[in-house]
Amino acid sequence: MDRLVIPHQLFDALAGGQGGLSAGRFLSAAARDRHLVLIKVVADMAGSAEVRRSFEELARMHETAPEHVDALLRYPAVGGWALATMGALRQGEGTPETTQMAVLAATAAIRAGLPFETRLSQQARTVVFPSLGAAEIGSKACLIRITSSNGAVISRRSRIEIPADSTCDADGWLGLRRIVAEHPHGVLHLTLDDLDPYRFPAGPQLATRLTDAEVLQWRRLLQDAWTILRDGHISTADEIMSMISAITPMSRAGWAASGTSRTTFGCVALARPSCARTLAAALAHEIQHAKLTVLLYLVDLIEPDPEARYYAPWRHDPRPLSGLLHGTYAHLGVADFWRRQRLVDDSVVAHAEFARWRDAAAKTAHVICESAALTPIGRRFMDGMLQRLHAFAEEEVPIAAVELARAAAARHQHDFDTTNPRWPHGSERP
Repeated sequence: MDRLVIPHQLFDALAGGQGGLSAGRFLSAAARDRHLVLIKVVADMAGSAEVRRSFEELARMHETAPEHVDALLRYPAVGGWALATMGALRQGEGTPETTQMAVLAATAAIRAGLPFETRLSQQARTVVFPSLGAAEIGSKACLIRITSSNGAVISRRSRIEIPADSTCDADGWLGLRRIVAEHPHGVLHLTLDDLDPYRFPAGPQLATRLTDAEVLQWRRLLQDAWTILRDGHISTADEIMSMISAITPMSRAGWAASGTSRTTFGCVALARPSCARTLAAALAHEIQHAKLTVLLYLVDLIEPDPEARYYAPWRHDPRPLSGLLHGTYAHLGVADFWRRQRLVDDSVVAHAEFARWRDAAAKTAHVICESAALTPIGRRFMDGMLQRLHAFAEEEVPIAAVELARAAAARHQHDFDTTNPRWPHGSERP
């Protein structure tokens, strides 16, 4: 795709870990444009009249109802499907799921209230409508018929009506549940995606279908976390509101695990944490990854990774330079979260979290700056990060919290050395 030109002022704000609503909207639009390009590439490469026809129908609906179709095109699983299918077509491996183009057009028709009809012949016995839900047809072929008022998936064995409220389960239909977190200064709308096979890279850590009770727990936690973010972390909350549209639950509830993927921009994978503050911190962490992922599509901050691997104070495995950059940028955001949160909590733990992650991010930022793999614009980006981290270093932290932070950092270094006994001391492998 042709790269967008990012304004200098916005780039510098992002380098400092900031950006707010303007950055969120810019990067989200850039991701949407990338999804459009990927979908067109799939249509061009598939070599199928049916796929081309579905793509043209999707383009027509985008012209007719751009707001409704745009919301679909921004959906994380759409980008995940397009990227995976494009890769399969290029490599000639596996069976590219090009029939999903017709389902994408049908989903756009449902969202926009436009008539559409298509026939599918496929391997899967479940038809997944990205951002809406899934129809369990029990057959390898079906007809999808959408009118201005309803939709149905018809096979030899069943007729499944798509509910007017697609979030509700019905006979043969599983709806994607929604979470709405309220606040006077901004409402967060999220889809809790536990269905779409492209919602996040597949793995055993992804949760299966959640119960209603589990969904309720997520709603309560996200509401409380959103209150924390909107009350005390306004810029971060604006970025989350403008960039994150889906949460994919992970299976290890109670453990503060989270992740993002370059293939599914706008989705955060999360194990349900024990408290709202932990969830708020995790979202502040992951939004940094999301910002950097799109930024790296727009500008080259580093040359192709050298073979060297580095110690990261938040990982137990050595990291390539690109991974170290991602982790450093994310923990700049983590430090910033605790910098503000300690003003609310005024606890030793909050002060210690700030001290630990500002020092850790500064340490690895200096390592990155010593690399010859940085591009000129990459050096400008790192200068912005270091300037912000140097400002953090000037802030006072209670001595008890400093000692707690240093002890935690020392334990991590010890654990890393134990896990990697052949790893030499220092940051880079010779």
